[in-house]
Amino acid sequence: MHHLSLRQKSIIDLIHTQEYCTIEALSSHFDVTTQTIRRDINELCSLGLARRHHGGVGLPTTLSNRSFTSRSATNLTEKQQIAKQVVTNIPDGCTLFLGIGTTIAAIAEHLSGHKHLRVVTNNYQAAHILAQFEQVETWIAGGRMRTNDGDVVGEHVANFFGQFSADIGIVCCAAVNLASSVTEQPVLEPQKEEFALEHELREAAISQAILAGSQQRWLVANSTKWQSKASARVAPLSYFDRVYGRPAG
Repeated sequence: MHHLSLRQKSIIDLIHTQEYCTIEALSSHFDVTTQTIRRDINELCSLGLARRHHGGVGLPTTLSNRSFTSRSATNLTEKQQIAKQVVTNIPDGCTLFLGIGTTIAAIAEHLSGHKHLRVVTNNYQAAHILAQFEQVETWIAGGRMRTNDGDVVGEHVANFFGQFSADIGIVCCAAVNLASSVTEQPVLEPQKEEFALEHELREAAISQAILAGSQQRWLVANSTKWQSKASARVAPLSYFDRVYGRPAG
């Protein structure tokens, strides 16, 4: 990256920290014109170091997720706000399914004040946190842990969740985007709606197993998920009883 300017390197640092930055915010941050920022963005995108969005710039498209540690440090304040909002709506004495993701781990942190909870999860970080709370009965799926993500996925995990019935199932996702609805009959102009999406089919399958075994289905997704891309469908947003983190407007 020696060929990049200091400002361009700083832009890359910002989008890796925040996942998404508007052109106006970058212009104000560096005290340069929006035209200058657009030129920087064009060069970064041409090198595959960033991805252009309407009105801003974000992380480059990738089929693999970033590490759990890296994602944990991103949008931390917003994730904590979402977690607190979610936890206020979780009653004592219920059974929870918790899926993968850093926001799910943040939710686990705030369950210390709850009583008589049973939590079933494949999220190692969430399970590690919950194991410290005597009033929470924690069940974790067995199998090979993904070191980059701090979780366990696979067909056996879906079967594990299938042994329980939950009052509330909470999942994260990699992205929220418009996708064509699946219909049995071909149509000339397929209807599109917002879907929760994951990077991998096996991740999506686990989330689907969680949702299938839950009376209430909740989605948590910080605002950057609405600017991200992924290709494995989890479920349309209309399938969820509650969606936390949806951007205003």
